[in-house]
Amino acid sequence: MISAVSAPIMTIMRPSVPSGSDRATPSVESKTPPSTKPQTLSVSDVQLSGQLTEEEKAVVEQLKTIDQEVRAHEQAHKNAGGQFAGSASFGYQAGPDGKRYAVSGEVPIDIAPVEGDPEATIAKMNTVTAAALAPAKPSGQDRQVAAQAASMRAEAQAELARQTRTELSGEEGQASGPPNSDTKSALEAYVIGSGSENSKKMSGSILDFFS
Repeated sequence: MISAVSAPIMTIMRPSVPSGSDRATPSVESKTPPSTKPQTLSVSDVQLSGQLTEEEKAVVEQLKTIDQEVRAHEQAHKNAGGQFAGSASFGYQAGPDGKRYAVSGEVPIDIAPVEGDPEATIAKMNTVTAAALAPAKPSGQDRQVAAQAASMRAEAQAELARQTRTELSGEEGQASGPPNSDTKSALEAYVIGSGSENSKKMSGSILDFFS
């Protein structure tokens, strides 16, 4: 799952189980009778002794599959999100074997528009959309984030179109400014000359008509 909320980087570590040889100093061991020591089984002891039932083994296998799918899902978000994606966080469930398996997860992603730069916003929302839909099976939350990014991209495209129209209008206004004095004089001379020729043609036609 991908989330639009930023989160700090979290590292989850499972403490290792100490072996029997280094749980206490030799002096303490020598003073404690062997019969009074509590008997504990590590995860490996349980697996080797075969104490898991067939049903429990099936649950462990199912949890392993879920863990792999969840981690692959969140890694796909992370890889596609690039610089806008944060670190993945997971929810865990303990299995019958004593191990913890990831059964849910999320990757925070930054979906804030780039202030004053619609082109950068469009590029960013393309990345966010790709990150949200990167897994093979996007969740409902993933699709919501993708839809939100698409909406913000459309707004940025509209803003970019307005800026382009404004720039073109300004350039056209400068190109079609008022004519200078030389151009104006040439236009007036052309109009006057054209009027004289028209009057001559009209006079000739009248004369010819009455001749």
